[in-house]
Amino acid sequence: MSAEQVDFQLLFDSLPSPHLVLQPEGLTLVAYNDSMRVLLGGVGPEVLGQPITQVLDAGPAAFLHHPEWEQAVQEVVEQRKVRVLETQPALPGTDNGLAGRFWQLTLRPVAAPDGSLRYVLCRCLDVTEQRRAEQQERISHEGFTLLARATHDAIWDYDMRTGRIWRNELFTTLFGYPVTPENSTIDFWRSCLHPDDQPALENYLQILLTGTDTAATGEYRMRRADGSWAEVVDRFYIMRDAQGQPYRMLGAMQDVTQTHRTKRDLRQSLARFQVLANFIPQLVWAVNQTGQATYFNQRWQEYTGIDFTTPPPNFTWTHLLHPDDQVGATQGWQQALATGNDYEAEFRIRDQHGQYRWFLAQACPVRGTDGHIEQWFCTCTNIDDQKRTQLVLEEKDRQLQYIMGEVPAYIATLLGPEHVIGFANSNFRKLLGKQFQLGQSARTAYSALARQGLLELLDQVYATGQRVAGHERPVQVLTPINGKRRIYYFDFVCQPLFNEAGTVHGILVFAVDITDRALANRRAEAMDVKMRLMTDSLPQITVVTAPNGSVEYLSRQWFDYTGQTLADRNRCWQLALTAEDQRALRALLAHAATTGQVHTQELRLRRHDGEYRWHLGRLVPALDETGSVQRWYGSITDIHEQRLLSDELRRSEEQFRFLAESVPAIVWTARPDGQLDYLNSRWSLATGVPVEDTLREGWLHLLRPEQVAYTQQLFEQSMSTGQVLDMENSLRHVPTGLYRWYLHRAQPLRDASGAIVRWFGTTTDIDDYKRIQQHLEEKNAELIRTNQDLDSFVYTASHDLKQPINNMAGIFEELTRTAYFRDPDAVKLVAMFDKCLHQIYATIHDLSELVQVQKMRRGLTAELVNLAQLTQEVLLSIEEPLNSARAIVTTDFTAVPVVEFVRPNLQSVLYNLISNALKYAAPKRRLRIHLSTRLEEGHPVLLVQDNGLGIDLERFGSQMFQLFRRFHSHVEGSGLGLYLVNRIVESHGGHIVVESKVNEGTTFQVHLLPLGAHG
Repeated sequence: MSAEQVDFQLLFDSLPSPHLVLQPEGLTLVAYNDSMRVLLGGVGPEVLGQPITQVLDAGPAAFLHHPEWEQAVQEVVEQRKVRVLETQPALPGTDNGLAGRFWQLTLRPVAAPDGSLRYVLCRCLDVTEQRRAEQQERISHEGFTLLARATHDAIWDYDMRTGRIWRNELFTTLFGYPVTPENSTIDFWRSCLHPDDQPALENYLQILLTGTDTAATGEYRMRRADGSWAEVVDRFYIMRDAQGQPYRMLGAMQDVTQTHRTKRDLRQSLARFQVLANFIPQLVWAVNQTGQATYFNQRWQEYTGIDFTTPPPNFTWTHLLHPDDQVGATQGWQQALATGNDYEAEFRIRDQHGQYRWFLAQACPVRGTDGHIEQWFCTCTNIDDQKRTQLVLEEKDRQLQYIMGEVPAYIATLLGPEHVIGFANSNFRKLLGKQFQLGQSARTAYSALARQGLLELLDQVYATGQRVAGHERPVQVLTPINGKRRIYYFDFVCQPLFNEAGTVHGILVFAVDITDRALANRRAEAMDVKMRLMTDSLPQITVVTAPNGSVEYLSRQWFDYTGQTLADRNRCWQLALTAEDQRALRALLAHAATTGQVHTQELRLRRHDGEYRWHLGRLVPALDETGSVQRWYGSITDIHEQRLLSDELRRSEEQFRFLAESVPAIVWTARPDGQLDYLNSRWSLATGVPVEDTLREGWLHLLRPEQVAYTQQLFEQSMSTGQVLDMENSLRHVPTGLYRWYLHRAQPLRDASGAIVRWFGTTTDIDDYKRIQQHLEEKNAELIRTNQDLDSFVYTASHDLKQPINNMAGIFEELTRTAYFRDPDAVKLVAMFDKCLHQIYATIHDLSELVQVQKMRRGLTAELVNLAQLTQEVLLSIEEPLNSARAIVTTDFTAVPVVEFVRPNLQSVLYNLISNALKYAAPKRRLRIHLSTRLEEGHPVLLVQDNGLGIDLERFGSQMFQLFRRFHSHVEGSGLGLYLVNRIVESHGGHIVVESKVNEGTTFQVHLLPLGAHG
């Protein structure tokens, strides 16, 4: 060997990468360097001259024998061009340090001086680190892409070196622009900026890029694809190189147009509220949760003369109250602040002239979503005229009591079936003596009444509700003065008193002593005068009419009020009543004549000054012995102020209902016994049940069955004891069948004696909180089960299965490659052994898939899955075996088109069930598979039905979902498919029901959780 050859060999051996030289003819090995010798397993010169494929296959570098090796060498020889091949990594488990390495083969032609092909030079370059770096970069890019798709922002990545911008799909959703190369440049972004925002924004970006900041936020307007402008908040991060120069920007865009519009609308709403508050006649004010005033409308300044924007030092609203009203008003207000109950009080407020006028103050709390009071909304309504009228009426009532006590007749009211004395005028008490006391029953107060049949008469009136009148009824009375018995004669009326329900609750006894009338007409005339004086002294108008309604008598008050004269008596009704009330009066008289009962009617009477005022007319019939009406005795009472107060009360009730409808929760009230009497409209929105139906039928049937008894017990206990109600339960939304959790709280309103008058309550939706709580509990339980399965699997697969099977496979492969079998059955035995190895590998693979299912369940969340779309994807993946089996697959997902599930897991369920149907198809009939859904008690059910071989459920039903359990031996399988399906369904809170008949087919019913149950 010459010196040049020695130098070349030294240089060739010093190359760090393995090299070898091939002869073009026959591709025999001519030379190799030291690195290649090591790679070939330390071969010697004896391999020179041998075909390279033989050398590679015989040593540890067999992995370099690329499938395209011969074709690549042929192209190098024929086309004189370089070819590069990427090899698969060496098999793991070898002990030569090559396991898991990637190699790049470069085949380069070497020409002779005459231009002919002399050699083929092959370089083997270890590119493992490069490949791993590429894989890591691809994984990082895929992770970033998945994160960008999962977020609610429009994510962008601007490469400042290329000027290109990458965006996620949400950019198209928010702004309407497709993600195309034309739209992925910085110039396109600039073209979408609002002209008024672009200069300032670009100047801001220039300052950031030339500075050192790495993170910033910008706000600007951006034109959407439809031409509208979106208000955008853009947060971005600047990436800089080692010299601090920016080379890349990452950012997230949010469309805040609606948020800003809402803020502007809120400011406009507040302005409208202030205009409205200044427009209404009430004094409007607001305070915070501590009772400190935060707002007074303009009416306060107009009434008091005080500028509430700059109130006097140490000023409070109680300074404006009358001294006699300050203590009560302040105590009530402090109690409302402490309890959170509505506030209502009447007090006098001083105006700017120093005069006090009566006001009705009302305040109600405004609560936040957490139920805590955020502020109070208060009004003061001027009721001075009504209040003064009320005081006048109270004074007149006292006068009436006095007059009734002094009327020259015997007047008493007897209450209840025992005829307890509720009122008796002085004449009654004088007649019967001291033993006749208020609060006693008539029998106890004067037992002599029973012996004369008077108690039976009272019992009759109370029992029948019919008025009884007597004429010259003799009554024997013990004279209190001398103790002697004396007979008096009375004309009397026992008039039943009815309550609001229309039942008798007492009797009015009106008796007139007519003892002397039989003796002398003069005494009778005197008595008549007294009666007229009595009626004239009453505040009511007294009237007596014939049965047909013609007037026989009118008291003086009628003429004083109407200004009419006696000449107008025959047409008094036409002059005093409106046409509408005249028709009502005629109808009343016609009806009363047939019933002979007491009747009342509200009428409008024209006063002498032309004003119509509301009056209550009461007609009492005087009957003869046959029960026919002889005449009518009536009274007409001015109730104008009471009518106005009633109207005001009705308006107050309407205001309460308006406020209740404004509260963002279900507001309800109940009677002391717990019977609901009011629900706001949010009840119907939450349950889908009309308010009227709930008030009539109750609400317990909307609860989950297991919550009914406990809820009813807790509710009734609170209603009976008066304790504050605080409970949680689930209510069903009837149209969808879904249940949501609610928090119910109620406070009792009590009167001065402490008795409960009414319950006020709210029902607040807490379903999101409860679902989060339940979701955490499910996750913990699921994690425990999954970890147990995973530990068992890892132990079995790593120590007992995987390594021995790999060794067995390697030994078997080497044996079949090198050994020669003379036995004619050897080929069959080898095939059977190879089949067993594949079955074992399949089992290990299925076990790995089981672990993957557990990992996916922990790592992925449930989503809405379109069953039709997912089924098509599964069918497409097994299209070839379906076509081979000539299977007919039909679907019907009309009942439940969408379910909530982890999509890859549901795909695995469908794949396994359809694959099972293919495996176990009946050989003598065409396979039919039908997939459908139905809804059972609010839960979706997925059905997979086939007409295959079927399963003997009596024998194998209890083993259906056991690990490695198979029911047919003529088809290959591992017995893991149904076990995997069952684990997936159970881990999602569902269960599977199987119906099957041998030689007819099988139906798998997959029961799933309803929408929203996964949290």
